[in-house]
Amino acid sequence: MSEYDRGKIYPKKKFFSPREKESPGHTKIEGRSYSGNKNESPLKSTSNISEPPKKQPTILLKAREPHVDDVAASPKRYQKEETSNSLPKDDVNATPSLRTMTKSMKLIDEGIICTESLQDYFNENNEFLVVGVVGAHGVGKSTVMNLLSHSKLTETLKQELFKTETSSQNLDSDIKILTDHLEKIDLQSEEKLKPEIFKIETVEDIERGFNRTQGIDIFATSNRLILLDCQPVASISVLEELIKSETKRTNLVSEFIPLENSGEIQGLQLTAFLMSTCHVLLLVQDWFFDSNIIRFLHSAEMLKPTIPNPEDELTDHFPHLMIVHNRAQMEDFSPTKFKTMQEVYQTLFSKSKLNLKSEMGLGTGRLISYLNSDNCGNPINLFMIPEIDLNSHYIYSGHPPLEELVAKFRANILGSTRNPLTHVQLTERTWLLYCAKVWDTVKKSPFFVEYTKLMP
Repeated sequence: MSEYDRGKIYPKKKFFSPREKESPGHTKIEGRSYSGNKNESPLKSTSNISEPPKKQPTILLKAREPHVDDVAASPKRYQKEETSNSLPKDDVNATPSLRTMTKSMKLIDEGIICTESLQDYFNENNEFLVVGVVGAHGVGKSTVMNLLSHSKLTETLKQELFKTETSSQNLDSDIKILTDHLEKIDLQSEEKLKPEIFKIETVEDIERGFNRTQGIDIFATSNRLILLDCQPVASISVLEELIKSETKRTNLVSEFIPLENSGEIQGLQLTAFLMSTCHVLLLVQDWFFDSNIIRFLHSAEMLKPTIPNPEDELTDHFPHLMIVHNRAQMEDFSPTKFKTMQEVYQTLFSKSKLNLKSEMGLGTGRLISYLNSDNCGNPINLFMIPEIDLNSHYIYSGHPPLEELVAKFRANILGSTRNPLTHVQLTERTWLLYCAKVWDTVKKSPFFVEYTKLMP
């Protein structure tokens, strides 16, 4: 075989010179030579091992300082950024603290419910108790709520709540006593500075027929007792205000309701609202007994609409009813008179769904031993607050001291059973949302318009 034919069958191996081996396009891998493109990685074709990525250089940029014209154009933006940057990290993430009420605030004013301004005073607590009050004009509803809002009945509070008209002969001495008292006041004590939580009517207000409470006032105590003070029902002063302002009357009640019935319809709406949002409802009277107020309460219970819920469950709430006799006389604490009052109220509320027998009254014998079930019959929620005369300390009054009565009155309310208001458990903040829903349902309810057709 010739060398030419041998070269066709057995091609000669190609050998590289030392200079070619050192060329950048040539790479030696495991004793084998490779010659290819510069940009093509030889590792890619021979194995799955990839080179580690190169670390990118860190570029530091300095924040541009705001120009004078930029700050002038949007000063709030830069002020907000400086404030957020200056605050520590713990302060930024901290939850807002709960604010404390020192005076009553408006919940319903001129037919409008105000819940946004109350959000800061309520938290996500579900252990709270709501107490509302209804009654006629000048019976002492705000006085009773002031007694509940304070944890202790002090002499300063008694002087403020049960003050009498000062005569002109003792004016100079009273001014001196007041001056000496102001010097001893601790400026850090809110209870001494502001003992009056709810506004109380003065003698001038009673003479002019003016009511201090308009709409519904709200106050939350430190032990999460929420108090709702309502304007008087069946009041001439309320009707007079509605007659003076036609626009106000249209906002409060429906325009289809006659003018002469608008005052009573407004009171029925507020009472129905309290029945749906309160755990305990106080009915305050100053004598035994006002048949018009009893009829009014039955009408509000009848017209109270059922509040709808997303699950279409028929749950209708009725609160505990506690009858409070304010300015009770000495004979009212006798077993015979107390038994008569209990029997009459049992007959009047025999067909009512309001819970009148939850042992929150004086007839249990826990405070006054002779006012028990043996002497006075089956106990109901009937409590009495005596008429107070601060000048008669040594006269027999027929009842325990006022401090003991008020302490027992507050303890009975705080110890009442808290029936659920809705099908779900509410917190304080969700209760505010529930109040807005209830008030909207009450105002749109057609029952009150139909009821005016039956009124004389």
